[in-house]
Amino acid sequence: MVEDRNSYKIDLQIRNKDDNEIYYKRDGQRFDSEYTLKFLVETNYEYIVNVRPSLPLQSVSVQGTGVSVTDQSQENGSSTYSFGWDSTKVDANKKKDRTKVQLMLQFQGGLTCVIPLQVKFYNKEDTQHLTWGTPLHHIDYECVVKPGQTYVDIVKTIFR
Repeated sequence: MVEDRNSYKIDLQIRNKDDNEIYYKRDGQRFDSEYTLKFLVETNYEYIVNVRPSLPLQSVSVQGTGVSVTDQSQENGSSTYSFGWDSTKVDANKKKDRTKVQLMLQFQGGLTCVIPLQVKFYNKEDTQHLTWGTPLHHIDYECVVKPGQTYVDIVKTIFR
């Protein structure tokens, strides 16, 4: 475990493989999370994760399934990784229903960070509702690792 660092910033960007923007909306207290991301079923998504200060990423799983990770780190002081995930085995959500998409990031030194994304999945033909909301540029996570912990706590989440 990394002993000398206890504070990290994780920046998460998500785009679909056709380079279309992802939208989100504020749901308030109606669900577990205040914000809901809007995804299409049967669509490939690309995720980019940037971690500051630099923390080597060993593996990623989405919904419990491991995905292939590409190291895109270029600058000192941060680590950048990308991975893909597709929603082919996901059903569209009914009205007033959301799906938790869990990202598990496993870092060098035994640290684990779980990022729960609240998502509403839409059918391909329902493009009107898909774009209601605010375009997602990225999600910022402020994180801490308390002494003796092997997991990263998310203490603040900001949608931008």
